[in-house]
Amino acid sequence: MLKKAVIVAAGLSSRLYPLTLDKPKCLLKINNEPIISRNIKLLKKMGIEEVIVVTGYLNKKIENEVGDTATFIYNPFYRHCNNMGSLYLAKHAVEAEPFIYLHGDVVITETLIKRFLEDANNNSAQIHLAVDFKETDEEAMKVKVNKELMLIESSKEIAQSESAGEWIGLAVIQNPKMVYEYIEEVLVHEKLNVYDTYAFSNIARDGEQIRCYSIHGENWMEIDFLEDYDEAQRMFR
Repeated sequence: MLKKAVIVAAGLSSRLYPLTLDKPKCLLKINNEPIISRNIKLLKKMGIEEVIVVTGYLNKKIENEVGDTATFIYNPFYRHCNNMGSLYLAKHAVEAEPFIYLHGDVVITETLIKRFLEDANNNSAQIHLAVDFKETDEEAMKVKVNKELMLIESSKEIAQSESAGEWIGLAVIQNPKMVYEYIEEVLVHEKLNVYDTYAFSNIARDGEQIRCYSIHGENWMEIDFLEDYDEAQRMFR
């Protein structure tokens, strides 16, 4: 059973100004509860014993809100790297232990994460991705899959005609050692500001199995823009 989780919550969130001028977006509230507190509560309900939060922008505000329900790793390079860099900084905290990986700006239901973990536990892939199989737009982190729903590639640049759906920012990483080796290779070549899916795509290209699972129509929202936040408040009211 999975015991650890990593939440990356280091970004500036400038697209949400003025809401995030004085707070990170993971502290925006859904039903009067900060997104990150809500997600930590869900993870603990799923049996997770240790939640590791990678912070950056206004990190002390996150630490003060979350308190001792999580441990923290500060990313001093948050202005210069993307979520892949933040994920890398959790390398020594997770060691070789499989873990749940979650973006700090994603709002999900308890049913969604419960069913996803049940699906992931029944498959031997190296990485498991929760995917909303639907039509996608330009901003979506699109996935291209084969007939067995194994990942071929994931990026925002995939043509919409080739996209099977959108990765929602929730994953299970069963082989951390391999994933961190791939991330390190990307960082060594100075690709500092790429998404985590850049490394995932390289892993899939080399023949390792990354399985994509349907979220079965469950509600979720990634908060990137003001309209996303408004919709999330309505959706999870």
